[in-house]
Amino acid sequence: MGLFSKVKDLLQANIMDMVNKSEDPEKMLNLYVERAMEEVRNFQIQVNRAVADKIQLEERIQDLNKEIELRAGQATLAVQQGKDDLARTALTYKKQAEASRTDYEKQLLEQGKAVEDLQENMRVLTEKLEKAKMERNNLVMRQRRAQTMKNANEAISGLSSHDPLADIDRMKDRVERMEAEAKASRTMVSTNTIEDQFAELEKSKANAEVEDELAMLKAGLKVGLEK
Repeated sequence: MGLFSKVKDLLQANIMDMVNKSEDPEKMLNLYVERAMEEVRNFQIQVNRAVADKIQLEERIQDLNKEIELRAGQATLAVQQGKDDLARTALTYKKQAEASRTDYEKQLLEQGKAVEDLQENMRVLTEKLEKAKMERNNLVMRQRRAQTMKNANEAISGLSSHDPLADIDRMKDRVERMEAEAKASRTMVSTNTIEDQFAELEKSKANAEVEDELAMLKAGLKVGLEK
């Protein structure tokens, strides 16, 4: 019937090919399923009309049965009252009603078969639509999973071109260098302090020598005075 041709083509498509296209697979899947649902609704309208026609035929047959019964009673009454012409008229109407009933019964038989066929087709189409919905949901999940994997792979690829670990290693080298410089600076401070201490010792020694020499000088002067 071609009702699900678009849906069938889509469901048979390769999901990765769809991902690589500019169109959104999920939107396209939803669009095709919605179109199929609309066509099913339109088909349901046709089925309903066929059922309504069948009911209308049944009602007409019921009306004709009532008319046939009515005309038969009228003909009997006319005969009882000796009105043959009126009885003939009633019987003529009865005959016409019977002919119409036969025609409607034939139409009803055909219409009943048509309704059964339409209802069966409707059942098949409804099952296909439900299957299409399930397949749509499955493909949407596969498409989302494929897109997620693609994004993850692209992210990993981006990290490969600029490895953050390399930056961390560089920062580690800088920190270690700063630590070495700080250690060297501390060593220099310690060295300067020792040198200063030695300088103080030398200064103390020189002062001591001056004092000794001064003492000797005083002692010599004292001896000279005593003589």
